[in-house]
Amino acid sequence: MFLGAGSAATGIADLMTAAFVEAGLDPEAARQRLWFVDVNGLVVKARTDLLAHNRPYAHDHPPMGFVDAIDAIRPHVLIGATGAPGTFTPAVVERMCAVNDRPVIFALSNPTSKAECTAEQAYAWSGGRAIFASGSPFAPVTYQGRTLRPAQGNNAYVFPGIGLGAIACRARTLPDEVFLAAARALARLVRPRDLEQGALYPPMKEIRKISLAIATAVATACYDRKIARRPRPADVRGSIVTMMYRP
Repeated sequence: MFLGAGSAATGIADLMTAAFVEAGLDPEAARQRLWFVDVNGLVVKARTDLLAHNRPYAHDHPPMGFVDAIDAIRPHVLIGATGAPGTFTPAVVERMCAVNDRPVIFALSNPTSKAECTAEQAYAWSGGRAIFASGSPFAPVTYQGRTLRPAQGNNAYVFPGIGLGAIACRARTLPDEVFLAAARALARLVRPRDLEQGALYPPMKEIRKISLAIATAVATACYDRKIARRPRPADVRGSIVTMMYRP
């Protein structure tokens, strides 16, 4: 469930739809798994104030407010893209905990002052159960003797690698499938010890290794889809290594 129904949230949903379709769903079934709440409540077909980008995600459902929608829809993941601080209240986190053993709370608005809630709040209000990520950095949080390291869910992780991979193969275009390849490459770099610390992303200090892995995945995806203008090298990763600037 998304809180916020603007271009940022819809862009995330569109890419998630592409991922669901690649996994075997048709587009309509994929969109049925994604719900939006905006300033006027749950995005449903009965509303007359929806914009064009909202309508594909409008469902046949009674209108209702945000907290009631959590009870009715029982979402596994809550994604904030509002630019409005404090919109993930204790009641919101508690409702997410009531319908999930490990509620996923993504407060993606940035800068930090605009986050829907802080990492400390998410952990405290969920009794340490929340899986948290934010658009801007938060310091590690100690909760009941355990140190949790919230990680940033934003483009800082992928854009350097996407740009490098696109330049390396001279990509003609970058369709959604290429961004999915980048996301999967990043996910493969998450280690058990990262998850044990409550982080869904590897440490940012490893960005060079991360960028190389993503660039390799992006270039490979472009070669596979025949949208690269440079001939495919025998060693895609090795050729990208030679292009990386080393200060």
